[in-house]
Amino acid sequence: MSYYVAAYDTEAVYPWWDRPQDGFSYTPEHIAEFLEGVDAVAGVHLERNAPASFFLVAKMLELAGPQLRAILDQPLFDIQCHTFTHPNLIALRDDKNALQYELADAKKLIEDTFGRPVIGLTAPGGYTDGFRGHPTVLEVMWEAGYRYVRSVGKGPNGTLPALLDQPFWYTQDGFPELLETPSHAWHDNILTGQPAQVHWPPLLPWPYPDKMPHDAQGVYRAYAPGIDYAVRHGLIYYMPIFHPWSIYRVDKQAAQITMLLDDAGAKMEITSCTPIYHHIHRHPALAADKM
Repeated sequence: MSYYVAAYDTEAVYPWWDRPQDGFSYTPEHIAEFLEGVDAVAGVHLERNAPASFFLVAKMLELAGPQLRAILDQPLFDIQCHTFTHPNLIALRDDKNALQYELADAKKLIEDTFGRPVIGLTAPGGYTDGFRGHPTVLEVMWEAGYRYVRSVGKGPNGTLPALLDQPFWYTQDGFPELLETPSHAWHDNILTGQPAQVHWPPLLPWPYPDKMPHDAQGVYRAYAPGIDYAVRHGLIYYMPIFHPWSIYRVDKQAAQITMLLDDAGAKMEITSCTPIYHHIHRHPALAADKM
């Protein structure tokens, strides 16, 4: 059986359309927009009783912790970590204090806020090869208590979209019990306009959109072929890359998520990230590199 894994990188609004510089906006109006996006996505899942993982940037708990807990503290939702401030973790590989803050301190704040263990991490931005070749980062992760990571989230040479890579263990880097669970396809913020390098020729097994999507239907059509492909080819899972703020910017009711969940639910089982980790942990041969 193939699974549709619903996962959301839950971070501040990135107003690239207003200003050229990098960085998130933590202004009150953008905090409100961020929360509305999270609420819209959560609402779609609750209406369908469909599980989801929300990977939180811990800084958002400092800014809007009670509001986030009110939205997300549901048995249906898996709450995990997206670092403290959304940095490039590989760039911090030689700074253990910074890694400790971004990984261990962020994890503790999320656990203290929600009263749940955090064992999963999404690396901001994602990489072509994940954390392969970066044992220092993996060591801090492991010692902090992470047991799986979504760090593969780009195609060749840091381009987009991400390919359909399947899970692997970090055995060759000395962490045979640490699982990589790659993410797939477009980052929805890139798909809908944020500048990035897109790979040419296309490498996904379905075509790129013929124009940039401007509505929920267009976003749905860019991701939906992965559902049928995963079922047809027996992939363990299909995990598209989404951000609540970007979903909300395209459609205030998160209709693109409604369409994807309805499509996936008719063809495969919908789940979240931690159950997929436990499934593979029970059947370790499902992932590569395990010795």
